[in-house]
Amino acid sequence: MIPIMFCIFMIAVFYLAFKGYQHVKTAEDFIVAGWNLPLSMATWSLVAALMAAPFYFAAVGSGYFTGGFEASATMAGLGSCMVLGAFIWVKPIRRLKGWTIGDYYGLRFADRKLGAFAGTIMIIAFGMFNGGALAVGGGYILQTIFNIPFWAGLLVFCILTLIYTLLGGLWSMAYADILNGIISVVGILAISAVIFFTHEDKIFNPEWWDVGKLFSKGGTEFWTLYLVLAIGDIPAADLGQRACGAKNPRVAQLSMAIAGLIVLSICWTPGMLGEAFKTIFPGVENAEPLTLEYARTYWHPLFAAFFLTAMAGMAMSTLAACFVSCAGISSKNIYLDFIKKNPSSSELLLVSRGGVLLFTIISIVLALSFAKVLELAYLAWDIIFVTITWPLIIPPFWKGASRKGVWASIIAGLAVYTVTNIWGVPGADEGGLIWNIFQVPVFFSTSISLIVFIVGSLAFPPNEEELKAHEIETNKDLDEVHSAEDLKAA
Repeated sequence: MIPIMFCIFMIAVFYLAFKGYQHVKTAEDFIVAGWNLPLSMATWSLVAALMAAPFYFAAVGSGYFTGGFEASATMAGLGSCMVLGAFIWVKPIRRLKGWTIGDYYGLRFADRKLGAFAGTIMIIAFGMFNGGALAVGGGYILQTIFNIPFWAGLLVFCILTLIYTLLGGLWSMAYADILNGIISVVGILAISAVIFFTHEDKIFNPEWWDVGKLFSKGGTEFWTLYLVLAIGDIPAADLGQRACGAKNPRVAQLSMAIAGLIVLSICWTPGMLGEAFKTIFPGVENAEPLTLEYARTYWHPLFAAFFLTAMAGMAMSTLAACFVSCAGISSKNIYLDFIKKNPSSSELLLVSRGGVLLFTIISIVLALSFAKVLELAYLAWDIIFVTITWPLIIPPFWKGASRKGVWASIIAGLAVYTVTNIWGVPGADEGGLIWNIFQVPVFFSTSISLIVFIVGSLAFPPNEEELKAHEIETNKDLDEVHSAEDLKAA
């Protein structure tokens, strides 16, 4: 039953991907859907991205060992970063008409080298580490569905994702994510409802959900997990790609805000599941696959098939987004801006599709090497947080932000992060909640990055081109919807 349901789902996904393929004639269509995604498609695509099954499984696994709030931190952080991003950088990047989120740095600071450098950091974080993490989760799902070895499930999952991504890029993702987004939310609500009504004696234990712990030294792990995502993941390449593809700045902002609120509304569910699984599956070493194992073991095959299929759709969507966003950065911020400035439309489209293939291979290699989700995912988010987060959050509100300040901030953040991960953060090891958070290398490094960014911008003010770009990113006249028909279509 489960394999049959999955095959039916894949037929639907590839049908929708083919509809996306019919829209693709140029690299702009492939990378940013021709800047024409309506509100419904942009929103469900973002929901599918945020409801990433591998991260959800990892959150449940984290809760199994650490507690309810710690389990909820990952999904709460993802939802928060969307809501914050909606009101910080989404409109500015659409006003600048960027192709990728890496373009923001190049356009806002009139420096294509900076755009390529920031884009390369995103490629390393999302095309490699984050992609590898998502591939691990997808491998678990297909391993469960078809009862095959992990490596085989991983290969099948990545190949299926590769094919539908190659077809139509962001258009294919957007079409398929209407299906992926809806069934992912329904699937998570279904398993949460079953646990809530059948294991009510095993959930919401006051010791597991101790609010007071969050505001003491014991809350360090929760705030570390939450803040790395809520703030550090704001420049996420996969989310930025969807925002770039929205038909106008207003649609981009609304879709991000709505998607973030949807995820925040169910961010408590991983903690509840982790708590229940601690009793249902005692003594396991790796709790990440337990959500899948529970559905397969305890549910009727029809319902288990629906849930596992929903998880597969969530994972495919987010991995496809990593592939498209990183391929877009490679083709736009590197190939088009530096290697060949006037390629034919077909050539640039071929380069973009080649990038998708390359990042698929890299994800497979990393997934086989690590075989755990959070080990790779948080490494990706840490790198983004300490390098390019402040140069995205602050400039829309401060015209004094400068190119040289950004360069200095990125280099300083990366250098300090590398050093502190090897030798540790200087200072005493004991203290309260705030001090303990500051002792984590990623937070110490991002604090240095922020200071260097501000000081560097004050010491080397922006030039005329940068100031003009700031005028564009803050120009509200560019947010107007084209017509009443556009609103209705959205």
